[in-house]
Parts: sequence; structure tokens; C-alpha cells
Amino acid sequence: MGTIARHVAGAVVAWLVFTLEGLVGYLGLLGYAVITNGDPGGPLAGPVFVVVAALIGFVAVPLLVAPAVLVAEATGRRRGRFVGALIGGGGAMLAAALCAAAVALVTDVSPGGAVLAGLVAALAVVGPVAAYAATAGAIRGLARRARRPQPAPVDEERFARLPS
Repeated sequence: MGTIARHVAGAVVAWLVFTLEGLVGYLGLLGYAVITNGDPGGPLAGPVFVVVAALIGFVAVPLLVAPAVLVAEATGRRRGRFVGALIGGGGAMLAAALCAAAVALVTDVSPGGAVLAGLVAALAVVGPVAAYAATAGAIRGLARRARRPQPAPVDEERFARLPS
């Protein structure tokens, strides 16, 4: 598989992780509402929450996640995988936090709410970045293994007759 194919596969997996994070977030909010006897929302609250998370993932993957993984790969070749992961993941977290905080401030949210939105966005981007990088790396490893020359087959009968 080529470079583009593995990055497309990584992007799809990252988008699926965003969507699953939306589902988990909704279930967490629903559990909180049930425990505190709050309003659980209407019958469409869950599907709308998941669709919004999927739409956010559709925008965030090419704008935040893919560049972070590409930066991590480029940095990892020169400085090591760990440093590459720190720089790429940290950059994605910082960009997500700044975007969420800016949107929160523009929509008249309190400064504390903007900080909380930035923190949640920074944490929400970690899973998709890791899933993207892991998927792209796994596909690269499988492609290398497929290109590796295979050992010649062993003739079992002739091998068994060799003197020991």
C-alpha cells in the first residue's frame, strides 16, 4: 500500500474515533443526567450529539490530525519516534485548544468556560491522533513485511535424510 493509501486509512480511523468519542460523551452526559435527576434531553439528543461529533471530526481530521501526524513522522525520522510523537501530538493538542477557546470566547462564553472548552478539545484530539498514527504505521509495517523476500522452501524428505 502506498503512502497516500495508508494516510487515507489513518484518516478514516481517526474520524471513526472522533465519532465514537461523541457517542461516549453523550452516554457520559446521559449518565450524569440520570444520576442527578436532570433533563436527559429529547429522543434525538443522542443521534444529534453523535452527528455533531462526526462533523467536527470531518473538519478536524484534515486540519488538525493529519498535519500533526505528518509533522510527527518528519520529526521522528530525525530526532526519534518519541520526540516526533511529542511534537506532533502536542501541536495538535495546542491547535485544538486554541481553536475551541477562540470559538468559545466569540460565542460569549465566560473565560473559565473557554478554558474548559480548550482543555476538552485538547484531550479529545489525543485519541484520533494516536489512532491515525497507529493505523498508518501498521499499514506501513505490513507493506514492508509483504515486500521482504521470503525464504526458500525446505525439502522435508531430503532434510530428514541428512546425517545428524
